[in-house]
Amino acid sequence: MFTTIKNSHTRISREVIINKIHNFDNLYSMENIPYTINVEITAEPGEPKPDQKEINISHSLNYHKINFLLETIINESFLVTPGTAEHLLNLFSEFDNNVILSPDNGEASLGVMLHAKINTITTDNFVGGIEVIDNRTNTCYTYYDDENEYVFLPSIKEMILENGIAFHEQPWWFRNDISTYDGCAKDENEYNHYLENHFEKVQEAVKQPLLELDEKLREAMLDNKDPGEVIDLEEFKKKKSWKPKLI
Repeated sequence: MFTTIKNSHTRISREVIINKIHNFDNLYSMENIPYTINVEITAEPGEPKPDQKEINISHSLNYHKINFLLETIINESFLVTPGTAEHLLNLFSEFDNNVILSPDNGEASLGVMLHAKINTITTDNFVGGIEVIDNRTNTCYTYYDDENEYVFLPSIKEMILENGIAFHEQPWWFRNDISTYDGCAKDENEYNHYLENHFEKVQEAVKQPLLELDEKLREAMLDNKDPGEVIDLEEFKKKKSWKPKLI
């Protein structure tokens, strides 16, 4: 097992494709944009300070969670705004791609959302700067937030339909799961029906991937693996049930 020194930096870099949906005069178009996402994390064990082995495990878990989020969830996603999502939900349900709900189509918002999400799904570490690089123009958008206040991100009420009833209290970037979308009900009858028939199943579906990832990695790393052995997650990522679905 690799030794993780407290306050050591790890830089994760992944290439992803994001399919942005645009709306001009009620005409919709899709723009496929290749990005490089760079994420810097620093091991910061909490108090009481765990032993070195637990620090190693925690840092490795964070590394793999971020990779999983970028490679399996974010990559090849549709990116929509509240204004375009309402009209395209039925269409998206026919695709296997994940859907990201964003305040706007800008790279700056993408960086802030990813920073908040990564900070939410990881533990005992500090998320440093996140770079979103548009590979077409080699333009880099950087976001850094050492206070984790995310004042630029909207509330969940600003992300759902006007007069809609949100299914969650917090936007997706503040929820410890793989969700990247915020649904809502048009009225109380629809809201109550969803809670009674779908809410628990959906929560299990979006929480289980990270829980299973945590379990399998801990099991592998505590099983006296040879030093430096790399855990192969390819088969793990290919599981069909792990592909996020739009609900």
